[in-house]
Amino acid sequence: MKTKYFLLLLIPVFVIFLNLKILAFNHDFYDYGNKDVNENLLNYLNNKEELKFNYTTKELIHLEDVKGLVNVMNVVISVLGLLIILLLILNRDDISDVLMISGGIILSIIAILFLVDFNLLFTKFHEILFSNNYWLLDENTLLIRTYPFEFFTGFFRRLVLNIIISSLILITIGATKHVYTQYKSRAD
Repeated sequence: MKTKYFLLLLIPVFVIFLNLKILAFNHDFYDYGNKDVNENLLNYLNNKEELKFNYTTKELIHLEDVKGLVNVMNVVISVLGLLIILLLILNRDDISDVLMISGGIILSIIAILFLVDFNLLFTKFHEILFSNNYWLLDENTLLIRTYPFEFFTGFFRRLVLNIIISSLILITIGATKHVYTQYKSRAD
């Protein structure tokens, strides 16, 4: 029974982080700015190449911080994914309720985020994740020209949509499995 409660914590975090990673590294999403800068930056964040463009010192420090966070996110996604699979294999109980509740938890998180002003979310996100103010860049820097504030509002909207779709898929799978289990038990 405790496994189910643990899954209710792990699955929402996994779904949110996985959607963040998938969208962040979806090369087709980046129609802002210079395509070469986008490609190089995404490859840099994926540890595939070094930065090729003329960034300021503040930008380089910020990008190194971002790269560190991406590496941590990749480890967290991998560990959570393996842990969830292991727990699902070890848990022989019907987990349809876990899937439906996890989807509901994620939708609740998204609803709460919609109640908060995006500017505040954006600022708090950076203040929590970065130990310096190098994310506060001048408007004429390459990063800000390539990724203006409008990019991040669009990114957030798309991320929320992807997370909602993932949540609805979890709920649908859970409900379908629940109905099938009920039907099967009545047929026996």
